[in-house]
Amino acid sequence: MLRFFAAPEQFREDRVYLDNDEAHHIKKVMRLGTGAVVRIFDGQGREYEVELIVERGAVWGRIIAQVPAVREPELKVTLAQGLAKGEKNELVIQKATEVGVQAIIPLICERSVMKLSPGRNKEERLRRVAREAAKQCQRSVVPTVEAACRIKDIVTRFSLYDTVLLLWEEEQACNLKQTLQELRQKRAIKQLLVLVGPEGGFTAAEAQEAIEHGAYSVSLGPRILRTETAGLVALSAIFYEFDELSL
Repeated sequence: MLRFFAAPEQFREDRVYLDNDEAHHIKKVMRLGTGAVVRIFDGQGREYEVELIVERGAVWGRIIAQVPAVREPELKVTLAQGLAKGEKNELVIQKATEVGVQAIIPLICERSVMKLSPGRNKEERLRRVAREAAKQCQRSVVPTVEAACRIKDIVTRFSLYDTVLLLWEEEQACNLKQTLQELRQKRAIKQLLVLVGPEGGFTAAEAQEAIEHGAYSVSLGPRILRTETAGLVALSAIFYEFDELSL
C-alpha cells in the first residue's frame, strides 16, 4: 500500500491534512483520487490507514484505523557523519535511515570539502531525504537530522550516550567487533554515538580530542573505506552484533 508523510500537527481528530508537497505527489505523480486508501505516518511511530479526499485546492484524508508500525531498534544509534562533497551526504542519510539510526548529525571537519556553517537551514534538505527514505523502507519513525556542528561541539554531548565510537583508519589495535563485545560485558548499551570522518578522515588532532573526551577508537579492517561506505558498514555490524536485524 502506498505510504505518505504528515507531521503530527497535521492530524486533527479523525482527519489528516497533507502539505503541498505530498498533495502534489498524490494528485500529479501517483494520480490518486477521492476514495483511494493509503497509509500515512507521522514520523514519530504512528501510522494510519486513510481514505483520501482529493479536492482542487487540497488533499486530506479520513482516518480509517491505526495500523501496527514496523518495530524500531531497541539500540538507539546516532550517526555523526563528516560532511562530504556532492550527493554523498544525501546517500549516507538515506541508507542510515534504512538501516535504523535514530538521529544523524552532520559534522564539519578539518578535511570536509563541503563547508556547511552551523545553524544554517541547509539541513532541511537532508531532513527531506530522511523522510523520503523512511517512507520507502516502511519506517514510521523519521530520524532527526540535527544542525551541523564541529568536533569541539559534539564532544560536549558525549555524556548523553552510553558509548561513543570513533571510526579511524589510523587505529591499529582495536577493531569494531572486539570493542563492542568488551563494552557489552562491562555495561548495558542503549544509546550509541558513531563518529565518521569526511574524505581523508579525521585529522590526528580531531581524533585525539574525541578520544580524550571518552570516545573509543576502532578500525573497520585493513582496507580504507570511502566516507559514504564506512558508516554504513559500521552501522550494519553494530545492529547485527546487538541482534537488531531479527524479525
